[in-house]
Formats: sequence, structure tokens, C-alpha cells
Amino acid sequence: MFTLVYVQSVDETYRFDERSYDALDAAGIGWQAALQVLRAPRRVRQHVGAVLRVAAATRDGRWVAVALVEEDPDQYLVVSARELDGDEASLVAGMLGRSDV
Repeated sequence: MFTLVYVQSVDETYRFDERSYDALDAAGIGWQAALQVLRAPRRVRQHVGAVLRVAAATRDGRWVAVALVEEDPDQYLVVSARELDGDEASLVAGMLGRSDV
């Protein structure tokens, strides 16, 4: 088993493990798309307890939400992702000040 770790900034680290890749694969979301969402300069973040949800557009224009669990302060494990439906994408785009979906 292997783990890849990506650093957003000095304060935040995102980690993928085998279960992450399996969950992303089952959802039809590549790890590259998940990473694009996590690194997007304009994204919606919701942090509730130990759960972090991040939504943004990928480079190919898909709107994706990524779910993570905080393992340690500012260290997150990717646990799932999914493509947003049209209404959800419109809502997130509006929150980001965008009119295009």
C-alpha cells in the first residue's frame, strides 16, 4: 500500500490512500480532478467538525465536490468525490461570483 501526499500551502496537506483512489474510481472522478478542486484558486469550502468539503470547477469545466476527513490539524485524507448536478453547480458558481456552469 502506498500514500501520496500533496501540500496546498504550509498550513494544509491533502493525502490520498488506496481507499481514496478506490472511492474516486467508483465515482468516476480521477485523482487529478480531485486535486484540481482542492487547489482551485476559487473554491467553496465547508468545514464541519472533522469533515471538509470542497467544491470547484475542474480545468475541463466539470463541477466536482471532494470530501475529506481531518486526521490531524490541517492534514486531510480524501475519502470521496462526486460530480455536482446542474442545480448544485449553479449554486456553487453563484457563490463564487460566476454565472457560467
